[in-house]
Amino acid sequence: MRPRYHHLLLALPALLVAAPGSAMRPSPESIYIHARAAEAAGDVREASAGFATLLAAYPANTNVATRAYRQALSSGNMDLAVKAARALDARQALPSDARVLLVLNDIKARDWAKARAGCATLDQDHVFGFLAPYLRAWIAVGSGSGDPLALVQGARSQPLASPYYDEQRALILIALGRKQEAAASLGPQAAEGLPAGVKDAEHGLAPLLVHLATDFARQQYVPVGMIIARMASYVAPDYGSAWLVLAELLHRMQRQDLALAALDHVEKADPLAGDAHSLRIVLLNDSGKHEAALAEALVAAKRSDAGSDDWGRVGDLQLMLSHPADAAAAYAKALALAEAAHAPADTLWPILLQQGGALDLAGDWPAAKAALSRAYALAPGEPTVLNQVGYSEIEHREDVEHASAMIAQASRLRPDDPAITDSLGWVLYLQGKPTQAAPLLERAAAGNPGEPTINEHLGDTYWALGRQYEARYAWRAALITAEEKDRARLNAKIDTGLDKGTAAP
Repeated sequence: MRPRYHHLLLALPALLVAAPGSAMRPSPESIYIHARAAEAAGDVREASAGFATLLAAYPANTNVATRAYRQALSSGNMDLAVKAARALDARQALPSDARVLLVLNDIKARDWAKARAGCATLDQDHVFGFLAPYLRAWIAVGSGSGDPLALVQGARSQPLASPYYDEQRALILIALGRKQEAAASLGPQAAEGLPAGVKDAEHGLAPLLVHLATDFARQQYVPVGMIIARMASYVAPDYGSAWLVLAELLHRMQRQDLALAALDHVEKADPLAGDAHSLRIVLLNDSGKHEAALAEALVAAKRSDAGSDDWGRVGDLQLMLSHPADAAAAYAKALALAEAAHAPADTLWPILLQQGGALDLAGDWPAAKAALSRAYALAPGEPTVLNQVGYSEIEHREDVEHASAMIAQASRLRPDDPAITDSLGWVLYLQGKPTQAAPLLERAAAGNPGEPTINEHLGDTYWALGRQYEARYAWRAALITAEEKDRARLNAKIDTGLDKGTAAP
């Protein structure tokens, strides 16, 4: 059945008719359908462009204006967002967040009378009305008319507004040239984060919006937080914190493309540039651009102020790209930097575990065993260490009894960890006890059903118990997420069954 789009376009006029001799122009309906398709596909830039065209032609269409507003906020087309908000305001269909945007836009335009009128309307809003006292106070700062300190007092008694009162009052004092008083009002520790100056109302409001966006996200209202962060970046485009928080929230919404675009606005000289660069690496990696992520990580690691975390990140990415020898070398640099900085054991043993794993994958078991042994010496009671060291020894069939005892201890310390439970079950299987192994491996698979190693172990155990149908089912489950190097082995035993050549390593 064809999709029915026409009922959404009842307020649009008839199709445009091309002038004689001119190229055929698309009809409003086709533009709408194209924009909706882009919206459904997550292409916010294409969607906002389509709705912008429709909004220009039909500003009284509430459906078009609403969609234009939402897509504009997502894509960062703030001119379109303001235009759509004004169209919705004219139709008395303005969303709560759009009321805030219009006041912020009037503040940016230095239209103080209109901004004050917007605050009067915002007072009645049940969602964002608590922002009105702060907006009024900064309007007084910007316009030089009124007492901002008296106006901001209105936020102190409102439950939703009061958490931001102390910082906002301090920023207002700084804007008024009273920094010492601002610092004294917060106390020594909080005052350290105060800026040297606040040049205008926008830069006073931006921190408020960033904190509000973070708080919404903390309460799982991530899309709302994203909208507020977008407004913060709009009012103060040079405020790096706004772009960084916006990027983080877009990342949580799985919009890595938009998050990367947001990070482009954080200047290299910004104090948050390092954080932005770290997030960029994560975004590139999550987008499947592993080589680009590695290139960025190497740039950070080669800086003169690079630390162990920078080289550790390089190692992680090298492992992801199946370059274990390069990963081991990166972890060695991370370890050297950590030791030079006299890092505690809790910092050193995770690096040693990663280094040992990389060396093992690279085929250098003696060096891997030395690194793993160092990790065990530093953290003999840490379940992760006990499990990885024990499992590695079992893989190499070295001192299986001692390794089994280590894994059993790890399981006692962390009984609900699927990886440790898998190790415990696999030890029993290797000791010729598949009946005892099966329940443990089933529990591990239930705890982490997408882990290929657990599913393969379970399949091998089922086969040993004569449960061949279930074994093939488990191997097929492993195949779904298995690495390329393991797929041939899994396919072989799915086809012909388990033998010494196809046993899990």
